[in-house]
Amino acid sequence: MNLNVELVDLGPCKKQLRFELPLEDVDAAFGEVTKQFQKQANLPGFRKGKAPLDKVQARFSQQIEDEVQKKLLNDSYRKGVEDNNLKPVLDPEVDEVNFKKGEAFSFLANIETAPEFELPEYKGIPAERPKVEVGDADVEAAINHLREGRAEYKTQDREAQDGDYINVSFVGTIDGKPVTEISPTARGLSEQKGMPLHVNADGEKDNFIPNFTNQLVGAKQGESRTIEVTFPDEYPAQPKLQGLKASYEVTVDEVKEKVLPELNDEFAKSWDAESLEKLQTGVREDLEANKKGDANRGVRAQVRVAYAAKLDFDVPPSFQQQELQNEVQSIVRARRANGESEEDVEKNKDQITAEANAKAIDKLRWFFAHKKIVEQEKLEVSREEVLRVVAMQAQQMGKDPQAHIKELAENNQIGYIQNRLLEEKVIDFMAEHADVTEIDPPVGENDQ
Repeated sequence: MNLNVELVDLGPCKKQLRFELPLEDVDAAFGEVTKQFQKQANLPGFRKGKAPLDKVQARFSQQIEDEVQKKLLNDSYRKGVEDNNLKPVLDPEVDEVNFKKGEAFSFLANIETAPEFELPEYKGIPAERPKVEVGDADVEAAINHLREGRAEYKTQDREAQDGDYINVSFVGTIDGKPVTEISPTARGLSEQKGMPLHVNADGEKDNFIPNFTNQLVGAKQGESRTIEVTFPDEYPAQPKLQGLKASYEVTVDEVKEKVLPELNDEFAKSWDAESLEKLQTGVREDLEANKKGDANRGVRAQVRVAYAAKLDFDVPPSFQQQELQNEVQSIVRARRANGESEEDVEKNKDQITAEANAKAIDKLRWFFAHKKIVEQEKLEVSREEVLRVVAMQAQQMGKDPQAHIKELAENNQIGYIQNRLLEEKVIDFMAEHADVTEIDPPVGENDQ
């Protein structure tokens, strides 16, 4: 093939190839394709494959031309890409095709390519890891948490006290209007029946609405009270309610006291430990393992963020546009979930777009960079690793593993799992080769 290819750089990740093929190569392609048709041709009066070429040409002229054009386009494009060491990320946009029997062949192809960049150093990234220390206070807190899990809530025929658990029914209004009229997504703050709450005499630490349950201290089962609350100035769960005063008609349906089990060998045996001492030892070992895991995850997060900050190169425009749309949708969904109106979303669209675009570029830079690291370090994902992920997914969804893997394969999701596992291996590799400094744990984290 005497192919002439001219490469034109159209900017970051965009190239144009102009192809020209002389007449003799076009004629040769027509001859080759016509002979292929001849071998399969069934024409009246001739055995299969024995019809004369001119008869075959006359009978299948359009099909032959279509096949020749397809062949010349594919062969030329493949050779042009290989000769110029290009890495297309999408199918090309083909234009200005000049194809006719008896004439030279030419066309141009606009191509989006993978970014060309120098991979920043990914070994020796600085990171800090807290020393793993488990104090007596940590063990005591963990065991108390186990006791909380076995606590009994006993109904009491008395007034509600600080620390009790109560079930309440209520209707809330703001300026005489239902709370949902102010914020339609605040249904749980507007009306409830039998809602469990923890009584906290320190109103500012109330887990529901500040100063809600402290106004119910002293109330007995069946008693009703009118209480007034003010939503915090910073109330991200319901931005439209921030700073507003609300009135609640509340009825205490039940008062319960939490009773913790005694801390003894019998309690330890309920957690499959031979004795309280064995339980304490096991809890300490679990805490150490968890803290080591947290410390290592912290290193992984640090190197991932630090390396992403090193990346600075252009990404393919089509990829960027697609990822931008995904990020915009994600941000808008989050804002709506936080109670933001369509009007507010529209008002902030420029800010949303800018935020989404920055996230999209960061994601794509990491995508291409981690792919390069995979190639450079020859990282691989085994079939067993993929199957373990699939089996875990199937278990979580209550599906048959074989049916789940078949469904994933049909939806082209296996490659997604492989890529995610490779990404994790890249981060693991960077963490293993990080320049880690051991630091003291935060004050108050361990028993001093």
